[in-house]
Amino acid sequence: MMASISIKNITKDFPVGDEVIRVLNNVSAEIQKGELTMLVGPSGCGKTTLISIISGIMSATEGQIILDDYHLSKMSDTQNVLFRRKNIGFIFQQYNLLPALTASENAAMPLLAAGVLEKEAVDSASKILEQIGMAGHTEKLPSQLSGGQQQRVAIARALVHNPKLIVCDEPTAALDAKSGQAVMQILRDIATQKDRTVLIVTHDNRIFHFADRVLEMSDGRIIGSYSGESFMKKGGA
Repeated sequence: MMASISIKNITKDFPVGDEVIRVLNNVSAEIQKGELTMLVGPSGCGKTTLISIISGIMSATEGQIILDDYHLSKMSDTQNVLFRRKNIGFIFQQYNLLPALTASENAAMPLLAAGVLEKEAVDSASKILEQIGMAGHTEKLPSQLSGGQQQRVAIARALVHNPKLIVCDEPTAALDAKSGQAVMQILRDIATQKDRTVLIVTHDNRIFHFADRVLEMSDGRIIGSYSGESFMKKGGA
């Protein structure tokens, strides 16, 4: 398969007082289309910084990120924002839903931000919500939904603009085991679609078996790349 994301010699430094802290140190990897890739490792090893750079939220000190044929590191800030809005969907541990909006309105937010008419945007979001098991809940407020249901709304919000890349930061950490497995099955199904890539940062060893590929990090480096099966056999992170 052709690589969806090419990570080339990424270094990230943060100034702290008179010192410079190197959070990422010459990181390189290839992440494939049609796969669910997990990024694992101890807290503070650089996982969240790396996905922030991959998704264009943060710039690297050195190195480059290529998503398909797009060189994110060469884009202007304006180009980066527009590219991210169109091509990347985000799912976080905290659902970040707006309490006064219904499930379908929350899920429609990326389309509304892109200038799509409200009815068209909400209708598109409702269809996706129904596809991932939220039929009958599209008009409910977040306060009327369970944690697993709220995370499904967050997934629909990440999918509604049909992005190339779905980036997830601890998507199951706040969920019970049953809800977490249901959410991961949805993400697993999404990852197998043509021209779609799912990248998940997680500490949750309950979900490692869903991975096609696991990249293990330590101290700002990728120290191993495994199939999901081989990572499980070696005992996980």
